Amino acid sequence: MTTAIGVFDKEEGVLEAIKRFQAARTNRHNLRIVLKNKESAPLLVSDSSIPIEEVYEIREAQEVNQAGTITPLSAAPFAAGSGYTAGSTGINGGPTGIAAGTVKLDNEPDTKDVLHDIGIEDKFIEPCKEAIDQGYYLLVADTDNEAAAGALLLQSGAYKVLY
Repeated sequence: MTTAIGVFDKEEGVLEAIKRFQAARTNRHNLRIVLKNKESAPLLVSDSSIPIEEVYEIREAQEVNQAGTITPLSAAPFAAGSGYTAGSTGINGGPTGIAAGTVKLDNEPDTKDVLHDIGIEDKFIEPCKEAIDQGYYLLVADTDNEAAAGALLLQSGAYKVLY
């Protein structure tokens, strides 16, 4: 199977594409909708029997599971005054101590991470991220015939189709 992704600016176009795919029984296909949040798509949420993957909701769930942590970056002995010499205890060089560094790891997933996690192919991640961030709706069609799927998506009002 190959993938064709229709990028729509209107919910009605996505619904029309779904109807066209369901009517075209000549090719096998699996459909799913990817959108920024469900609040921006009341028609799709209430009217669609196709699975909806909401990037905001997935990202929020992942953030709960991946809290930022503080991790040691480095620790090095130092001696005040003449500097540190390898193997020195600092007795001749003045008071000693440990210089420790830390870094906060920002593990919060972004849209690209979510798209990757839900199985969007790497070649589609950047254009899909841009579309989602701009509030567009994606209809992902895993199909036997990407050209036929692309034609159905365009006929339904997709302003762009990714192959």
